[in-house]
Amino acid sequence: MKRKNVTLKMIAERAGVSITTVSHVINKTRHVNRDTKEAVLRTLEELNYRSVPSGRPRKIENVGVILADIREDFYIAVTKAVETVASDLGISLLFCDSEDDAQKEIRNIEMLLKRKVGGLIIAPIESRSLPEILNRLDIPVVLIDRQYEKHDFLFVGINNFSSSYLAAEHLHAKGARRIGFIGYDDSVYTIKQRMLGYKTFLRERCPGSEPALLSLNYHKEDSYPRIRDFLRNGELDGVLCATSVICYELISVINDLPPEEQKRIRIITYDDNKWFDYLKFPVSVISQPTAEIGNAAIESLLSLMEQGPYGERIKRELLYDITIIDRL
Repeated sequence: MKRKNVTLKMIAERAGVSITTVSHVINKTRHVNRDTKEAVLRTLEELNYRSVPSGRPRKIENVGVILADIREDFYIAVTKAVETVASDLGISLLFCDSEDDAQKEIRNIEMLLKRKVGGLIIAPIESRSLPEILNRLDIPVVLIDRQYEKHDFLFVGINNFSSSYLAAEHLHAKGARRIGFIGYDDSVYTIKQRMLGYKTFLRERCPGSEPALLSLNYHKEDSYPRIRDFLRNGELDGVLCATSVICYELISVINDLPPEEQKRIRIITYDDNKWFDYLKFPVSVISQPTAEIGNAAIESLLSLMEQGPYGERIKRELLYDITIIDRL
């Protein structure tokens, strides 16, 4: 029998490969090159791992994925990465879009639990309080992109504070002296951290420069006039967008400005998109490693599912580095 304390994650870390690769070797579901396969097999022997007897069917789990807002480029890319790994392993995924509605998020959790999912990947709406329903779960949870202020799950994402600090620094290095920040309500974890990074840069590197902040409402039609007035009244020459959707809204405003004003405003946003190369004016990007984040989220969740019904209830963070794509 398999030793209870030997998990796919332990094997993967010892062999220096992914959990997906370990699963393919054990279950013979895909070709793995000889050297890698031998490394995994040696590790299995060293750890005294014994797979489930062939006469016993392999259990296929359903996994639930709840995204905060599927419109975001980040979530589209992460979804692709999660789906690719799950498909390779024969795992069925059930996706939900909370549309940045906290009540809908709870309904999504309840619906997925009724479908008997074996684990959840969640990008939460509000960061200030952990929904009570998550405290009562007997299945593992992995948080991506956003997290609650207090929780005991694994979080996979980036250091949002330092990423926005670096973004503001990039604008400043490109000549921007009056830099604004456009986000949403700071009850959202990513917005709060990115706003703090922006403010900290101004305080440390631009003494006397007051923050210029605009907080938009989700799914409201007043974004265009509010952004237009924000640019005019703030006399901004640099803008840090907290999300890609906000950047799209900003660009729709800038497209209507005279050419000389378009050239004056430097922009940086989160998450790249191929159409940025075709704009009349450049947009720099804070690029998140979405494939790595998606892979780590699903593989970590599957590892927790393997350990038992309650998973590993310890708050942990798995943070990835960002890169700046300079187009200014």
